[in-house]
Amino acid sequence: MFGFLSASLAALYLLDRAWKALAVAHFFRRHQPPAPENWPGLSLIQPVTAGPNDLRAVLTLRAQNPYPGWMEQIIVCDAADSVSQALIRELATAFPAWQPRLVFVDTPGGVAPKTLKQLAGLEGAAGDIICFVDDDILLRPETLAALVRHLQSGVGATFGLACYTNHQTLWGGLMSAFVNANALLTYVPFTYLAQPYTITGHVYALRRADFEAIGGLSGMQRRLDDDHELARRVRHAGLRNCQTPAIYDVDNELPSLAAFLAQMKRWFVFPRQMMLPGTSFGQQFLTLGTSLPNLLPGLLLLLALFQPVAWSALAVCLVAFYLVYFWEERAILKRAAPAWAWPLLLLVALVLPFQALFLLFSDNTVLWRGQRYRVRRGGEYEIIR
Repeated sequence: MFGFLSASLAALYLLDRAWKALAVAHFFRRHQPPAPENWPGLSLIQPVTAGPNDLRAVLTLRAQNPYPGWMEQIIVCDAADSVSQALIRELATAFPAWQPRLVFVDTPGGVAPKTLKQLAGLEGAAGDIICFVDDDILLRPETLAALVRHLQSGVGATFGLACYTNHQTLWGGLMSAFVNANALLTYVPFTYLAQPYTITGHVYALRRADFEAIGGLSGMQRRLDDDHELARRVRHAGLRNCQTPAIYDVDNELPSLAAFLAQMKRWFVFPRQMMLPGTSFGQQFLTLGTSLPNLLPGLLLLLALFQPVAWSALAVCLVAFYLVYFWEERAILKRAAPAWAWPLLLLVALVLPFQALFLLFSDNTVLWRGQRYRVRRGGEYEIIR
């Protein structure tokens, strides 16, 4: 009986890995939209908040970004963030062709939420394309052009896929392993089952005309979910959110276990409180159905602790997990984790799916950029002093 159960669970996991890997392979081999004859002007709005991330590396790449059309870069800082401001001015001197417009936001707490900074950056933005990007995103040379190319007729917003590259600490390496093992196999296969109902908020682009027609960021001053709410507005306007093959790197510094746990909690509390309340039963079912197979290796481990016959089934699943990860890194992400980080994949395969499941039932408080928020259902929040 236990032999049949473990074999069935392993077969289900292998089937899930196989169809998702095939979907990813097909997705990245599809014909891409042609480049525009005349590239539209782009306003790149960049909220910046003081934190542990390597802002110098991030902005150095922004200063050299080869977008083929006209581009203005707008960087929004907290008025009290003198360190980031000094760095921006230093880099503007080092790269004379890069002259970003610096905007300041002054709030009573000293640290303005991201949405307030985005709204401040929009004032005076002149591009035909509005693009928002977070301050821990290392843009690859082709990323922005790929987002713009996919803004075809009927498409309201375009977004890409993250590759986490920070291996400076154990916890940064664990987060990178978690994301790189799951992101492609989560977001890409979903597009073969349904149209994306949200967008990934790291970096995304919209035509100015569409952005203004759907209301832009109006009414979001007291929200944290600019990406989820914009995606809803795009769909309500009869447009599509487009998952593109644009890949960007994320240098997310996590110095401690507490920082790792805080980020994991934020990643699961945010969509639970902000995104899922606005989705249909069918969308929620697909989201859950495509995620549950990640629990199977951990279930096999629990079974093997009591029934040794399950060890072989678990070994087969782990081999499949590692093979798919190895292929993704080299064929798609074009980045390779250091050898010391590979054992962390065991935690990603066996433990973290259960942590993610547990976080779906946690309380609604999160720690973000040095402030603690209570996130209300629907997207509004309050700062807990």
